[in-house]
Amino acid sequence: MNADKTIISILLTVICLIAKPVWAMHESGHDLSDEEWLTIKGKIELLDNLNYLPTLLPVIMRHRDALELTDEQIAAFRNWRKQNYGYMVMVMNEIIERRVEFKKVAFIPGTTDEELRELQNDILALQKKLLDIKLTCRKLVMDTFTKEQWENFEFAIADHPKLASLIQH
Repeated sequence: MNADKTIISILLTVICLIAKPVWAMHESGHDLSDEEWLTIKGKIELLDNLNYLPTLLPVIMRHRDALELTDEQIAAFRNWRKQNYGYMVMVMNEIIERRVEFKKVAFIPGTTDEELRELQNDILALQKKLLDIKLTCRKLVMDTFTKEQWENFEFAIADHPKLASLIQH
């Protein structure tokens, strides 16, 4: 009986991991409106655990008034989002799929250590791609934020404990 519960639990976890990528997709070719971004940003945050660099753009855009973003900054952030969002989600989805695949084949008799290392290397390469995408956003923020905006950012993320703990005072 316990084995059945364990198998059901594992299957539900796998189903959730496979279904999760679909939730974050944006299907139109146009730039996301603020309302669309708010709907999707929570889904991105669920996928955000796939990379060490946190996703800051949703927080920045939500607090753009408090941060006193200029029209040029808002346009630059929206442009980055338009240019990179779809690819970023695709890479995140691929990481999830590869992790699920890894877990499945890890318990197949006959799977070699080398095959598992190869799968792990594929996952690491995808995580590097994701980091590279996020680093372009980080660079944009670093290059455009003023000292005052950084100070306001610290205040704006105070209600986001995961992010607030990362800020160096």
